[in-house]
Amino acid sequence: MTESQRLGERAAVGPSPELEASEPVEDATDHTVWSCVGNLTAVRSIRARVRAFLERAKPPETVLDDAELAASELATNALLHSRSGQTGGVMTLFIRSGRGRVRVAVADQGEKSAEAASGFGATRADNGDYGRGKLIIESCTSRSGEYWTDSTHVVWFEIDIPR
Repeated sequence: MTESQRLGERAAVGPSPELEASEPVEDATDHTVWSCVGNLTAVRSIRARVRAFLERAKPPETVLDDAELAASELATNALLHSRSGQTGGVMTLFIRSGRGRVRVAVADQGEKSAEAASGFGATRADNGDYGRGKLIIESCTSRSGEYWTDSTHVVWFEIDIPR
């Protein structure tokens, strides 16, 4: 059993990062939650899980491509800019579909410490070469946002699915 499978099982029985209370759940027709180790294979795994989940609904190929790209960007940012990308770090993927839209969220373990940020990646507060990911997400999704809980940072997007 791989480490990500063990984490997925543990997440299913233990507490997982919560989605914002204001998020509508009554209109969801299908959903999944999956946790993985925050390492270089996590981005590929999250991208593949988003595509596999959405392919069941048979949306237009552009929706699949846009969701996969945006999810990849969220996972990459969590890996580079949060404690999730450090040793022992975990990211959690949430996918929900229903009523003509899909919502994808990636929860990470919050800001890196200043010492850790100097070794690998950067903090979210850094400027310079960072910030292009938001433009990517805005260009291929219908809506997006982020919020913090006591222990996590959650970034999400929605894509409207044409009927």
